[in-house]
Amino acid sequence: MSLPAPDVVNNRLTTRKLENSAVVQSFMKDIRNRYGSHVFNEKFLDKSEVFEALKKDSAVQKYLPESYSLRSYAMFKSMCTRYSAVFLKPVRGSLGKGIIRLTRVGSESWQASYATVNGTRRQSFNDPAKLFSSISGKMKTVRYLIQQGLTLIEAGGRPVDFRALTQKNASGAWQITSIVGRTAGSHHFVSNLARGGTLSTVKEAVAKSNLPGTHRAVASSRLQRAALDIAKGIDEKIPAHFGELGIDLAIDTSGRVWLLEVNSKPSKNDNTPLKEGKIRPSVRMMIQYARHLSGF
Repeated sequence: MSLPAPDVVNNRLTTRKLENSAVVQSFMKDIRNRYGSHVFNEKFLDKSEVFEALKKDSAVQKYLPESYSLRSYAMFKSMCTRYSAVFLKPVRGSLGKGIIRLTRVGSESWQASYATVNGTRRQSFNDPAKLFSSISGKMKTVRYLIQQGLTLIEAGGRPVDFRALTQKNASGAWQITSIVGRTAGSHHFVSNLARGGTLSTVKEAVAKSNLPGTHRAVASSRLQRAALDIAKGIDEKIPAHFGELGIDLAIDTSGRVWLLEVNSKPSKNDNTPLKEGKIRPSVRMMIQYARHLSGF
């Protein structure tokens, strides 16, 4: 049937291939230029773009682990020399796919842990050059971000992190709709639900973790502050229109909050408050922001 052009579009397309297709790009251009429609969450973010942009924001720098686009062995060796653990993350990966954790064992040996659907696969190397050559083949087709390893809080030996859903409200201002704790599944070092991770409230996740007691009372407020600072930073430093962002955060054993990743097409499985009513708060907020944009 024929319908009027939309006043507002929230782009929830789940693949870059679909988003970049000619028919979708033509539709987006048409509704903007001919009808003045508002389109938000108009593009995927890649990890290097996010960290490079946020490095320029003084309010956010404290949340950023040292990160670079991996382009050479010199950079790889430099990071491996400075840190006892580093992470390699596909710039355009999602759901924990393709993440490699490198951990120093002794003075020269390294262990590479690969995130797979069935758990963690491990491989040992005697020197960084051999380790780099083992992944250089992947780098021909996949761009990687190399990132400082963090000593994250754990619950029962499993890493714990947090997913904040930040959304713009009826006034067009960022606010937090939900924050949930995510504990990695057994045999996994990433916490994504697709990899067997489990959800809990922030309070429950912190209570079960090895975070020192002095930091527990302020953990929730620190996560909220970080999520809002980062959402505002993305808005200011990346030239695109966003109305909601999934922000993955972590707390280290000293109580410091770190940014892991920002997702412009956040999975609603990870963002669902654990005690929701008939209408998800995330849906209600999205409609309120659409009303704000359209003046309805």
